[in-house]
Amino acid sequence: MRKLRRVVLCVLVGVSAASATSAAFAEPKGKDKARVEAPVDVETAEQLYAKLDYDKANETAERVIKQRGLSHDQLVRAYRILAVTYAILDKEEQARDAFLHLLVSDPEYTIDTNLGPKVSTPFVEARGQFRSLPSKPGMEVVANVRSDGGQLRITTRDPTRIAKKVTVGYRWTSSGEYTVSTIPVGEATVEVAPATQGRTRLDFYATALDERDNAVFEAGSPQVPKSAFAEASSRPINGNGYGGDGDKRGEKAGGSILSSPVFWVIAGAIVAGGGTAAFFAFRPEEAATKASLAPQIRCGAELCK
Repeated sequence: MRKLRRVVLCVLVGVSAASATSAAFAEPKGKDKARVEAPVDVETAEQLYAKLDYDKANETAERVIKQRGLSHDQLVRAYRILAVTYAILDKEEQARDAFLHLLVSDPEYTIDTNLGPKVSTPFVEARGQFRSLPSKPGMEVVANVRSDGGQLRITTRDPTRIAKKVTVGYRWTSSGEYTVSTIPVGEATVEVAPATQGRTRLDFYATALDERDNAVFEAGSPQVPKSAFAEASSRPINGNGYGGDGDKRGEKAGGSILSSPVFWVIAGAIVAGGGTAAFFAFRPEEAATKASLAPQIRCGAELCK
């Protein structure tokens, strides 16, 4: 009886161990499965494409563009892989749409002619659609700033209506946080606060975002901003960027000597006197005048002979 119990116990232990082993090597489910999958990023899609694994590269690029918060560079690179792999996999319509999205974000993109007509055909069709748009997609920022403030004028052209909003950031320092505003797509103006004393360079950027907050267009970026230098202010700048009333009174009381009318009267007299003296000092000398004088004797009304 004891031997039978031992045999049963050994069998149960063996079954439990086998179950644990099979569970350990079983395919992960749910969240655990997601942890062992290849990372969804642009670099992975590019590596798969370089290995000629077009199916997996395409799947990875599709997942990338559905993410949120992609930078402009990440979005462009993902659409490059997506468009080309669609074409290689004979998905012409999807390839044409992806190429159009790519050209909207990167108008200077050109296809590699070595890829053949399978890839170049949908690209040429997409380029034709892009060129027929009523305006060229993109954005411009014009900075008009002084040390006592100014404006950033932003123009966003998006005939495809992919962009949903625009974020604008600026700062008067070379590092640190930006002052960020959200403006609508189209033409808009952002007021720039006065600079702190001693600051003249303004760093700024503007980004047009799609519905997933991916950067469709950009003019500068938080990492690599554009810069503008402030013009001189029309009045003194205090620590907060503005000249107060006290500054104005001081400006009136202790104004420049050039604003005094007495100064200009005296200066005019000096200039006039100096000019007259210079005229006589540098005038050439004239030759001496000669005259002959002789005595004359008259005899009545006529000269005596």
